Amino acid sequence: MFLVQCLLRLWCIVLNPQTILVVDDDELLAKIMGEWLRGEGYPVWTAHDGLQAYSSYSQHQAKTIVTDIDMPELDGFEMMRCIRAISPRAKAIYMSGAPEHYRRTLVSETQNFGAAVLRKPFGEIELLKLIQSIAGEKVKPRSPDHKRFVWKEAV
Repeated sequence: MFLVQCLLRLWCIVLNPQTILVVDDDELLAKIMGEWLRGEGYPVWTAHDGLQAYSSYSQHQAKTIVTDIDMPELDGFEMMRCIRAISPRAKAIYMSGAPEHYRRTLVSETQNFGAAVLRKPFGEIELLKLIQSIAGEKVKPRSPDHKRFVWKEAV
């Protein structure tokens, strides 16, 4: 069984070299996003703050980083500055429930680095479309019976 899982993971990496690092201090959200993306065949790593993500990035060098903005240790912007010192081509998707609070920085990130913004709450399909778009992949059509899950923050 273990060998089958390893071969399956290797097959996914070969077919889908778009590696992803998901960073959010909400551990449940990071876990759910990781499951969504792994279900689509993406190799995914998760971290729960900017410092942990930077450390993980130095080991895994993900092509796309999906990150919350407001986090302990290093916020999403600081973390991406550190990551771009290692890999200037790293792509970022910033998540926030209030992106308007970061408008100036997000506009700069979008113009200078091709970053994208995902407003919380969001659904699996929104996340997948944005990742495929930022990677220049064709958006895969979904079967009509595919279950759609939408993440909503507790109020």
